[in-house]
Amino acid sequence: MPDAKAVALESFRLIENGDVELAQVIIAPDFINQEAEDDPEDVERRQHGAGGFLATSQWLRNAFSNLRFEHQETLAEGDTVIAVSTMTGEHTGVFNGIQPTGKHIEHQQVHIFTITDGQITHHRAIRDDLGLLLQLGWRPGAAMSR
Repeated sequence: MPDAKAVALESFRLIENGDVELAQVIIAPDFINQEAEDDPEDVERRQHGAGGFLATSQWLRNAFSNLRFEHQETLAEGDTVIAVSTMTGEHTGVFNGIQPTGKHIEHQQVHIFTITDGQITHHRAIRDDLGLLLQLGWRPGAAMSR
């Protein structure tokens, strides 16, 4: 059985490249991405299993070219893996209603995975979303076009 930490880290490669075959191997059929659950309009990203994971990764790649993840720390205990990461890329597509700016972004994140039988069954994250929005030029009180 694959190492839980290795499986979690492979998921970031999957976000970067959208490898459907890899998704079928490391994403459990009942996988839940808790971070997609809060967007009632995005049915594709809220899907359980590999389909939802792939939809989320496509959404990110559409907004940010040269998308990469660097990991500052990765911890594993039992079936839980925590990855402290920085997502980098260029804002070349629409992201949450913000038109492309061409700006380079560095988005600080902490990802928490549950791994069961070598597959990811659950994901949640703590991210500096305000910091990302500020990097993209959003300011409090500024109108955002959709």
